[in-house]
Amino acid sequence: MDGMIPTDEGQVLLSGRPLTESLNDVGFVFQDVGLFAWRNVLDNVALGLQARRVNKAERDKVAKEHLKAVGLEKWGHYFPYQLSGGMQQRVGLARALSTSPKVLLMDEPFGAVDAMTRHTLQVELARIWEQSRVTVVFVTHDVDEAIFLADRVIVMGEAKVIKSVDVDVPRPRWNEASRASARYVEIRAELIRTLEGGDTTGGGAQ
Repeated sequence: MDGMIPTDEGQVLLSGRPLTESLNDVGFVFQDVGLFAWRNVLDNVALGLQARRVNKAERDKVAKEHLKAVGLEKWGHYFPYQLSGGMQQRVGLARALSTSPKVLLMDEPFGAVDAMTRHTLQVELARIWEQSRVTVVFVTHDVDEAIFLADRVIVMGEAKVIKSVDVDVPRPRWNEASRASARYVEIRAELIRTLEGGDTTGGGAQ
């Protein structure tokens, strides 16, 4: 989907153009955040802007704005090794958003952190999304994470779409009432049945 590996069939379009022609409009956040150890936090966030030859004053300004958005405005002069895993993921998110992408691709970005940090990052992402409304494609194997974050959950199995479920639980969803709502419980049960093969012969993983 990210256009980096040729497709066997079909195509992915962004604003009517193949994604391979629109990579400047795409941001990436990976499971391994991939920060450069020799660059401080501010310079890591500004990396995409530097690649686009934005002058230093402007890219530092934009990078600081995005560090503030993820709650790390005081950490710009630190280096990656001085940050926790959750903080590093927030730096990765700020880096991806700094180029104002139309689409943000996130590949299990919170899978390697502890449960409490994961919840904090989920809330942070949901809050930032409320402000930016950028389109996010988020890969996860966690049903609750999918429901918490998504407007639509697509269950995949063997590289095929098994089921698509609209998540019509009101936002914001970070309070206990949302997770205890009848609709949340209903969607969760439906997704788990699908993953266990109850709604399809194919089964599959999210």
